[in-house]
Amino acid sequence: MIEKFQLEYDAFLRSFKRNVDVPHSFLLGAGTSISSGIQTAYDCIWEWKKDIYLSKNINAADYYKNYKDESVRKSIQTWLDNQGEYPLLDSIEEYSFYAEKAYPIADDRRKYFMSLIENKEPYIGYKLLCLLAEFGIVKSVWTTNFDGLIVRSAHQNRLTPIEINLDNSDRIFRNQSNKELLTIALHGDYKFTSLKNTVKELDSQNESFKEQLANYHIDKNLIVLGYSGRDKSLMNALKDAFTCKGAGRLYWCGFGDTPLPEVVELIEVISKSGREAFYISTDGFDKTLIHLAKAGFEDNQDVSKMIQETLEVSENEEYFKTEFSLDFKKSDKYIKSNLHPIVFPKEVFQFEIDYKDEKAWKYLKAITKENNICAIPFKRKVFACWHINRYWEYIQG
Repeated sequence: MIEKFQLEYDAFLRSFKRNVDVPHSFLLGAGTSISSGIQTAYDCIWEWKKDIYLSKNINAADYYKNYKDESVRKSIQTWLDNQGEYPLLDSIEEYSFYAEKAYPIADDRRKYFMSLIENKEPYIGYKLLCLLAEFGIVKSVWTTNFDGLIVRSAHQNRLTPIEINLDNSDRIFRNQSNKELLTIALHGDYKFTSLKNTVKELDSQNESFKEQLANYHIDKNLIVLGYSGRDKSLMNALKDAFTCKGAGRLYWCGFGDTPLPEVVELIEVISKSGREAFYISTDGFDKTLIHLAKAGFEDNQDVSKMIQETLEVSENEEYFKTEFSLDFKKSDKYIKSNLHPIVFPKEVFQFEIDYKDEKAWKYLKAITKENNICAIPFKRKVFACWHINRYWEYIQG
């Protein structure tokens, strides 16, 4: 059971702080680039489905172009299901199947991914990751992403990125100097010819990458963020790397409390081999990097000031305001210092929403500004209720 190997988030931050003198590396998946405006793999799948549908139904209405609309998705999925040749909805085969089905020519797939990253800039998480690298805490970033955001962020933050991809994998065997950040694109890079998208491609992992992944992490901790664990070859490479003798730990930072069975299996196998591996439930890439940076430089006032300044220019209040939480075990307690009675709404609505490529907090603030609704984003959902002042008026009469 994953509970046995689950590490509480606050304990993870303390562990990171205690080990800032140990070199770390990161493995980043698609979830780390969402806040930078990069489309998710899930949305890519639906765009490919839409493209297939429209190319086979030339006279279809413009209505079907809005593939992020739930009713459009249902209609397209019904058509796909009726064809009898497409994977089941949300099956693990969908990504590689539709990537190849929509764009069977490899260079067309490369151009598709290139179009996704045009004019996109690295957001807070990438900037703070480079700050950790600047001070020698992070030495390498391994990624399944094609977007090149970590390379771009390194250039913008006083670092020299050493780009390693499928076309020059031998560069991974090198002596690394200060102010250099190894950036290993495990699935290729949109700037080059080699990308891994299809079943055949994803089921194989470059031998140089596999060998160095194991050697590199004998004495280095690896933090996984934004990666689901669906790539069999990469999961096998991680298993091989962390079941051989060594001291480096694996911290798997997931989104929510329930990881995929593949992740659970990996952590259990590593733990049984004598190496340390943990699952940590987090609230996304950017927040995790903010907290890691603050924890790592808690005793350094100059760097802490740099972090705060970086957050304040982000134009997102949720990142630079101090978090406040009360861990109530029972709901019938009182806050004695409050002069007014505490009233909780009787109903709270939970639903999903299309943010239209805007940041969650900014979007919700805009649509609730002129009414009496309070809405917050949390773990890919929105929780909404009447604003407490209006609710108080309501229950008073």
